[in-house]
Parts: sequence; C-alpha cells; structure tokens
Amino acid sequence: MPREIYFDNNATTIPLAEVQDAIVHALGAAFGNPSSAHTGGDRSRSDLREARNQVAALLGGERDAFVFTGSGTEANNLVFHSAVARASSSRRRIVTTATEHSSVLKMVEHLENQGVEAVVVPVAHDGRVKFEFLDRAITPDTSLVSVQWVNNETGVIQPIEEIGELCGSRGVPFHTDACQAVGKLPMTIAALPVDLLTLTAHKFHGPQGVGAVYARDPTWLVPMLHGGPQENGLRAGTENLPGIVGIGKAAEIRQQELEAIARRLGRLRDQFEQHVLQLVPDVTINGNVENRVCNTTNLYFHGVDGQALVARLDQEGIRCSQSSACTNQRPEPSYVLRAMGLSEDDAYASIQFSFGVFNTEREVETAAVTIRELCAQLRGFAAQIHNPYHAART
Repeated sequence: MPREIYFDNNATTIPLAEVQDAIVHALGAAFGNPSSAHTGGDRSRSDLREARNQVAALLGGERDAFVFTGSGTEANNLVFHSAVARASSSRRRIVTTATEHSSVLKMVEHLENQGVEAVVVPVAHDGRVKFEFLDRAITPDTSLVSVQWVNNETGVIQPIEEIGELCGSRGVPFHTDACQAVGKLPMTIAALPVDLLTLTAHKFHGPQGVGAVYARDPTWLVPMLHGGPQENGLRAGTENLPGIVGIGKAAEIRQQELEAIARRLGRLRDQFEQHVLQLVPDVTINGNVENRVCNTTNLYFHGVDGQALVARLDQEGIRCSQSSACTNQRPEPSYVLRAMGLSEDDAYASIQFSFGVFNTEREVETAAVTIRELCAQLRGFAAQIHNPYHAART
C-alpha cells in the first residue's frame, strides 16, 4: 500500500499529538465528572472551564457565551430549535441559502414539515449569496437568518459582516455555521454583528464528537435535551470531558499559530492548483477564487468521470472527495455545485481537495502528477467508449 496522502481535511482532520495527549490525560489521570461535589469533580470542572476559555480565546468571544455540544450538527440543530421554540405564531419564518451544510438544510426541511415557513435564498455562480434576494427574503415575520460562513465543498467565504448588519437593521437574529471558518480565518466574534455561531472540533485538528454554540445572549437558546444542569442548563447530560479538553487544546494551539498556519495552507493550496492546472488540460476552479478559505479548492475536470477519478486516486493512496462527508455516499452530484449553476455532468466531474497541517509540498507534487496520469487514462477510455468505430466493433 502506498503512503496515504490525505487531502480531505474539510471532512475531518487528524488530531494533533498534543490533543491526543490531553484527551488521554482527561480519560486517565484527570478522570472525573464535572458535576461531582468532591475533589475529582473540582478537577474536572477546572478542566472544563479551561477548555471554554481556550475556545473563547480562539474566537474572540466571552467564555460564558459558549455551550458545548456533541457535534456541529447538534449545534446547528440547537440554534434552529431555539429559533422556532421562541418564535410567536406570527414569526415562524426561517431564511437560509441553497449551499448550506446538510445539517442545516435537513433541519429546515424538518421544520417545514412542522409548519414553519422556510425561504432558501439562491447563490450566484461563484457561490456567494445573492444579496438582493436575501434582502427581500427578510420580512417582519422572520425568526432567524442562517448563512454558512465558509462552504465545506468550495471554501467560498460569505460576506458575514454585511449580512449580519442587514439582519441587525431588521431586528432578526443572525446565525452562521462557522465549522469550516473557525481555525482558518482570524475572528473576534464579539465585535461582529453575529448573534449565533456554531463550530466543531474536528475541522481544526481536534477530536470528533464535540462542537459548540456561541450565543451572544445564551438565554436565547432553548434546550433540546432535558435532565441535569450541565452547560448552564442548556445541554443536559454528563459532558464529554475528554472531547471538550481536546477541543480546548486544539483551539489553544490554533490561536497561537493561526496566522502561520493560514499562510502555509494557502501556499499549499495555491501550489496544488498551479501544478494541476499546468499538468492537466481543461481544468476549472469552482467558486469565487478571491473569497476562499486558505485550505480548500474545488476543481472541475472537464470530460472526466469524477467518481472514477476519486476511486482511482483512492487506490493510489490519495484521499479526496466530491462533496461533504455527510452526503458523498449518495449517488448524485453535489447539490452545492448544482445550486451554483453547474450541470449534473459538470458537478459529477468536480472534486474537492482540502489541506491540513500535516500535508507537505512533496504530497502536493505527487498528487498533481498522479492526477495528470489518471485524467489522461480516464479521458482516453471515455474517448474509446464514444468513438463510433469502437462502438460498432463492440
């Protein structure tokens, strides 16, 4: 088996060694339940408090504004659940966009079945929200606007500050799914016109199975789980202390190194694109290239079966994907790219590559050469299939 080249970091990232050590410590020497009224509980509460401080420092928000959850999906669901639970019968309208993560779009679909009105705003060909449509969609009966900060498939960055100011001027709470933005973009969330933000640890080399909600006013949130008083009564159940310690350590390291990491990931992404565009004919970058997060590219390989290319790359030890990890097992083209105006065939021929701190320039070069060879093979095979003489003989 060849050495694995992992270019699917928007799906999940390898936890840093320091993060793994912190988790093991929380599972062993620092074991305890934060709700216990003894020394072990004191120790665990201290670890929980420290992790909350670390996450707050990375995002530039108040410590008590963060509620830990079991994932980014749960965090998104908590926000939407709260918006509907708080809304009066005359303000049951949700506004979002067509390129949101499936945890938002599926929740919106669920709420529609409960009688909530949902408006899904289109995006332009470059993946950025059509602002004039968003402006018209926000009416006096709107209870929440939710726009993803960074798209998980294309890396396109939405104009969050502009959107937040629009929502603020209408008195409507604004939520952003920032799972792909946290740890990649510098931010001081307390200074931005954002009321609610969601994140997850495993997108910036923390553990899987832990996320968080930032709420400028935590009392706005309405619990989905009922039981104990954990997370200030907003998320009942014994905290996943090892996971929370892990997200805290990952946040601490990322805060210290964010600028350098963003530069390095951006350089790797740009080098990868340059190599591929030079080596492989007829390749197009999907999405707004001027407003992208540092680590992500989505490439359209004209005339190539994208599913076959992903499978062949996987055989060579190169991991990448065609869409979100939450949807790419489905035999259909990316709904994100379709919402951007690509045809089904174009979307099928597109592949996402996303980079993390463990990737190297050598991996970028190796992957680009392999892509050149495989694209030539797949295009040659497609030409044979569509050649009339070949078809007649077969």
